[in-house]
Amino acid sequence: MKKIISIISPQWGTAGTDINLLKIAEGLINEEFDVRLLIVGDEWFDKKIKSEIKVVYLIPRYIFKFIKRKYIPWKITMILSVIFSIFPLIFYLKKNNGNYILGLVPILAFLGFLISNVKPKIIFSIQGLPRSNIIFNLNLFLSKFLPDVDYVIPTKSMSEYLDEMYNQSESIEYEVVPNAVLDSNLISKSKESVDHQWYSNDEIFVITAVGRLTNQKDFTNLINAFALTANTLDFIRLVIIGAGEQKELLQSLVEDLDLSSKVEFLGFQSNPYKFMRASDLFVMSSKWEGPGHVLIEALGTGCPVITTNCPIGPADSVQNGEFGELVEVGNSKALSEAILYSFKNQSDMLLKVKRSENYMKKFYTENVVNEYKKLLTNKYR
Repeated sequence: MKKIISIISPQWGTAGTDINLLKIAEGLINEEFDVRLLIVGDEWFDKKIKSEIKVVYLIPRYIFKFIKRKYIPWKITMILSVIFSIFPLIFYLKKNNGNYILGLVPILAFLGFLISNVKPKIIFSIQGLPRSNIIFNLNLFLSKFLPDVDYVIPTKSMSEYLDEMYNQSESIEYEVVPNAVLDSNLISKSKESVDHQWYSNDEIFVITAVGRLTNQKDFTNLINAFALTANTLDFIRLVIIGAGEQKELLQSLVEDLDLSSKVEFLGFQSNPYKFMRASDLFVMSSKWEGPGHVLIEALGTGCPVITTNCPIGPADSVQNGEFGELVEVGNSKALSEAILYSFKNQSDMLLKVKRSENYMKKFYTENVVNEYKKLLTNKYR
């Protein structure tokens, strides 16, 4: 009889966490596992899900859309979503009595298990820094009252960070499993042609950045750094891919700095990977990140990278500068100098990418899925 794996990751909009878990879900489909996605919010709403995976909506889509309003803070929306999901989860647990639950689950799991008295194995996947310290602390606290909980983190440095910030890691044993970021489909997409004049002009040095236009990604810092560099190099260009609430603010900054002819916002792109491969340089300017999925994607497609040395994972992803340049968070001058260095030392930057190839294999979905299979079969045999 197949073991039931229920994956749950309540989200406001699609995030790297969802994509990672979906890749794991697809990789676990075989004769041994029956994989289900339990949906609470917007997770996986824009993704094509394989027919072998059963999708269970704990709350109807129209209810979530109703409580997801512009005037309602996202934290309130997600709290309401959890409340509305409790009894459907209890019903699901009583009916299915699944073997495992994987994802960002402790609040829901604790409440559901307390009432349903069904106690499957829990794998609490902490894939990056929390959007809310309060919710994250509550998750960690409640998880200690659940039986058979394992904690999966993507990097060893996250254990140190959790100990420093939350005083938790000394009392928790972690399994370190990288996030599923790369796969053959991503690499194939990266080889598609880019229909943009900057990328096809060998005389232009193109910098690409990808991410939500939010405070976390700190594109303000990147634009200011680019402005400093553009004073020295007239033929560099910056392309920012992504959508978000700071779009107008960032566009105004570009206009104020008289960079409208050198900076372009392309909005959301379903295939950002082809832009990465076609770029001369990729920059991640975040204030905080997990491993930095876009950073790994850029390296995986063969693009030189610069990243801020933000908490907690990017330094691991570039092995403290071995695979790319590291700069101080929020320091536009340092970032500008790193961009200038990357331009002047393009062969050295490509050599850093070459050195990363073997290390990048750990982020391939099939290798990550194998680690989860070991955890599921060996530990819970």
